[in-house]
Amino acid sequence: MPSPTFKNRYLRLPEHFYRLTTPEPLIDGQLIHRNQTLMNEYAITFSDATLLKMTTGIDFPEGITPLAQKYTGHQFGYYNPELGDGRGLLLGQIKDSQHQIWDLHLKGSGQTPFSRRGDGRAVLRSAVREYIIGEALHGLGIPSSRCLSLCHSPEPVRREQIEDRASYIRVAKTHIRFGHFEWLAQLGNPEDFKHLANYVIETIYPELNHLPTETRYSELLNKIFSRTAALMASWQASGFCHGVMNTDNMSVAGETFDFGPYAFLDDCKIHYICNHSDTEGRYAYSQQPNIGLWNCQVLGQAFSMILNPDEIDAALTLYVETYNQDYLQKMSAKLGWQNPQVEDKQLIADTLILMDQSELDFHYFFQLLAHFGTEQHEQFTNYLPKSKAWSSWMELYQKRIALNDEDSVHIKLIQNNTPRLILRNYIAQEIIHAAEQQSYTPLKQWMEWLQTPYELPDIFSTPDYQHYLLPPKQQSKNIVLSCSS
Repeated sequence: MPSPTFKNRYLRLPEHFYRLTTPEPLIDGQLIHRNQTLMNEYAITFSDATLLKMTTGIDFPEGITPLAQKYTGHQFGYYNPELGDGRGLLLGQIKDSQHQIWDLHLKGSGQTPFSRRGDGRAVLRSAVREYIIGEALHGLGIPSSRCLSLCHSPEPVRREQIEDRASYIRVAKTHIRFGHFEWLAQLGNPEDFKHLANYVIETIYPELNHLPTETRYSELLNKIFSRTAALMASWQASGFCHGVMNTDNMSVAGETFDFGPYAFLDDCKIHYICNHSDTEGRYAYSQQPNIGLWNCQVLGQAFSMILNPDEIDAALTLYVETYNQDYLQKMSAKLGWQNPQVEDKQLIADTLILMDQSELDFHYFFQLLAHFGTEQHEQFTNYLPKSKAWSSWMELYQKRIALNDEDSVHIKLIQNNTPRLILRNYIAQEIIHAAEQQSYTPLKQWMEWLQTPYELPDIFSTPDYQHYLLPPKQQSKNIVLSCSS
């Protein structure tokens, strides 16, 4: 099979959109993982030697032209005009067999014109975190950037302490962020704005190519807002917390993007904050749908350069409608009933509130719920606190699942929508700690296991691995991380 053909389509845009930048190669870099599953999907046939050269920034195949993109964005609600690719470079794009275009982006590539006071490097700790979470979310069916390869170097990098350097190649539908359009709105040139909008349509939403100018940009905004809303619904239903939903971390493709202090819920804490830097709780789990809407409002304001207020308001209404519909659908399936009704919203909310008050594990609760009304019914009821509130809840729940079209359908629905394997933060920390000791077996194992989180490998039936299927011990719960994660 021939090697893929690369082309950096971003070079077609005006030159002030980017800066051509040469990576700062890793010293004594070692390729510690290649994502063979992703390579198979996109027909990438590189040898380890080629991947090593690419990922360490030493050399690239023909067609790759590294560049740093310029953009701005709102960070924790405040506009920052000084942003851009400060520690990563867009290498180029490939096409898969379905003609989908994918960006390749080298992270931890050294200083760029937009690094400000940073060194542009990545450390192994943060590189491993992004490497594994992309695969975990993809396995759950949640749109996300993923990673192709990961390299480790003994070069010292100072963060809170001295750490080893790393770099990795990220794959995404696009690296265009909400902040790209904010920057162009700041510049005030409608033609530049349309250049980028047309690029997004060409590379992500080609079905809009045939539309006339009068409607194509409003339809583009509808696409971005509806995909963002659907993504928020997926995060909430899976108990995923992003942690840094700045507008420069929001992809116009509706993919989970730019990972820092992410976390999956342990205890069902509705207002859980996973980011130590988020002192006001702006990006708490409960706030993610609202922040998604806020970010869309900011993007809509930028699009006011080429759209009228009614078109922007219609797109914002679509966000709200899409989120409400998708969230209701996903949570209803997770709770085990078919054909969700509007009144089901209250039972969903009551369930989460009770779980919060009872400090029940978000994932384990739904795993045990599949036993409701079966021979293993007591496994679920024994997990619940003995209280009047939970007794009333079980009566309501029994009545609701009785409305399903067939008996026991709730079991299959719950099982099909409740993963057995979740990348909890303590597991991520175990993988990182091993990698820092140059033991990469846990990384390789979890990258494989997380690709099929609804199916348990046989190894999890053994005593040494069964604890990964249970709620974590108290000292392993609710780990809080900083933006440097």
